[in-house]
Amino acid sequence: MALAVLVVLALIPVFTLSILIAERSRETTASLKDRRIPAVLALDQAAAAVTEADRATATSLVSGAFSLTGPGQDYQDAVKRADRFLTMAADLHQGDPVARARLTNVSALMVEYTVMVGLAQTGGDDPLSLANVFYASDLRRTIVTSLYEQRRQDFADIHEARSTWWVGAYVAIPFGAAAFVVLLLLLFAHSYVRRRFRRRANPLLLLAAAALAGLIAVTVVHAQTTHDRLAEAAGRGVSEQSSLWQARTAVHEIVGTAALDVASGGVPRGNAVAAGLALPDLADPLPAPAEIESIRNGGDPSFGGLLATALADDRSRPLRDAGARVLTSLETLRRAGDQARVQAPRGGTLNGGEGVAMLTGKGANQMSGAADDTDAALADALLASRRASDDALTEAADDGGLGLGGPVVCSAVLVLALAGLLIRRIEYGRLR
Repeated sequence: MALAVLVVLALIPVFTLSILIAERSRETTASLKDRRIPAVLALDQAAAAVTEADRATATSLVSGAFSLTGPGQDYQDAVKRADRFLTMAADLHQGDPVARARLTNVSALMVEYTVMVGLAQTGGDDPLSLANVFYASDLRRTIVTSLYEQRRQDFADIHEARSTWWVGAYVAIPFGAAAFVVLLLLLFAHSYVRRRFRRRANPLLLLAAAALAGLIAVTVVHAQTTHDRLAEAAGRGVSEQSSLWQARTAVHEIVGTAALDVASGGVPRGNAVAAGLALPDLADPLPAPAEIESIRNGGDPSFGGLLATALADDRSRPLRDAGARVLTSLETLRRAGDQARVQAPRGGTLNGGEGVAMLTGKGANQMSGAADDTDAALADALLASRRASDDALTEAADDGGLGLGGPVVCSAVLVLALAGLLIRRIEYGRLR
């Protein structure tokens, strides 16, 4: 009877931990998948959208179309996307008052940004229009900076969430230790019963021990798998996607900055310009064609920047192909931007003219065309990265049947163990 009581008491923590491990890991994964990771990416998407709007404003201004038609439909669509992603980010930060306050401030800056663009349009060809566009562009940088500050905090929260005890590989240690104690008790009970009642084996106790050993193995494997999949999706995967969204932001900013440089005739526009993303943020130094082909085939990048971050640890063919396309177009972006600045009139232009076609043209060798190709390649890379991360999160969310199987196996072990002990006890009583 003492052995039966010990088995019952020892199984209580095993039963409890089997339930808690499955529930807590599922809750953590759901939190990451449904709220934390989308919140980070919504911030990056908002930053990319408002920068795309800024690019549309700048290229419309330098082409001479701004005073007639305004920044255009591309601007309107980008602003709508930025507002939508800001609203999404605010909704996903409901439980964080600091983040909500920051995003409310960003929304106010967005309103001011659109007002300044509207004022610039009503000014026609007046020099004040150029000043208003420059001011709006500086506001846009402030918006992006605030979004990236919140993103850094969100990344810290994601790291903390995926590093909790319940989703670490070490969560299996206390469970395994408790279950191992029960396993030793079962083996001891089997040995005791065999000696005491002179039987060669007790099938029920052996079956209980085998079931418990299987549960230990499955739980350990599940804990390691959950940890690895979360590290892949909520670690490398989300960093990869964030880097790719930043790269899209950088592409739009490079074109917008070049357009405003042409419009101003190269006149410096203040310290805010230096705070923006530039070509070296994408890849520094720009890789040679041979290195690009090596990267396409799975080689590690020898350059720095956002693309290196996205490509460094990922060997998926779709992402590599998209990354190679991006890298190939960067040289065109650089060359076309330099040429547009050199060809621009010394006093700047608001009415098209020499150098503007190189900047606003949609051809493969012109800046806007190369930027669109780059953005399309980055979109393909994001699609490949997101698919891989979603698959990893789906695997992490799967409890492997432990949510139901753990308690069932523990209950079965208890029934088998008690039956194995009590049957022999009853049999012994009859023989006395």
